[in-house]
Amino acid sequence: MYKIAIVEDSKDAAAQLEAALRQYAAEYKLPFDISIFYNAVPFLERYTAEWDIVFMDILMPLMNGLDASRILREKDGQVMLIFVTSMQQYAIHGYEVEAADFIVKPIRYPEFKLKFTRSFQRLQSRKPSSVDILVKTETGVVRLFSRQISYVEVRAHHCVYHTASGEFRQYQTMKSVEALLEPCGFARCNNFLLVNLAHVTRIAGMSVFVGDTELQISHPRKNEFTRRFEEFSGSKKYG
Repeated sequence: MYKIAIVEDSKDAAAQLEAALRQYAAEYKLPFDISIFYNAVPFLERYTAEWDIVFMDILMPLMNGLDASRILREKDGQVMLIFVTSMQQYAIHGYEVEAADFIVKPIRYPEFKLKFTRSFQRLQSRKPSSVDILVKTETGVVRLFSRQISYVEVRAHHCVYHTASGEFRQYQTMKSVEALLEPCGFARCNNFLLVNLAHVTRIAGMSVFVGDTELQISHPRKNEFTRRFEEFSGSKKYG
């Protein structure tokens, strides 16, 4: 399943883009989960790194798409960002926030298909596999998808799964968790922390930032963790 967000204040433009995406999904038999946000502010306030693609309108009230994209990149350095604009001159600013491409309004399917195919192929080449994990809680069992998990922490012989919905704790070894999640883009930054590389915003010195959370990288794991992050992201995005 590919999760796609459309951030567009115009209901007509959002509907056009959603229709183009659904036509593309039907044509290529792809599982798209599409959500529409008519304002960038609530989208960013509740943002979690669960999205694969974000279509961002540039000219919006309250917060324009360029400012919104800068905040988005602070929260998520991996999500594929595509600008949507009626004025092509704004698209040049895409390099500032590592936008993959831009779509010109009004949207016409043939042009959309050509541009989106290029971006989607890049996404497919870097998208890791996904698994789900069943975590036993006091009230039952919770199913966590790997993309929901920001990082896993060892605490008192338990593994604690950190997600946007809260913490989920289960008695198990880090070795068993790592075996499940490493193929999904997870890497250890120290002996007690397994990090989802899709949620990493930057590496600075001996720290890795997962959203707004700063985690410590151990000296023995620094080179390997940095290499894994570079390999996952496709470029050096750390300071």
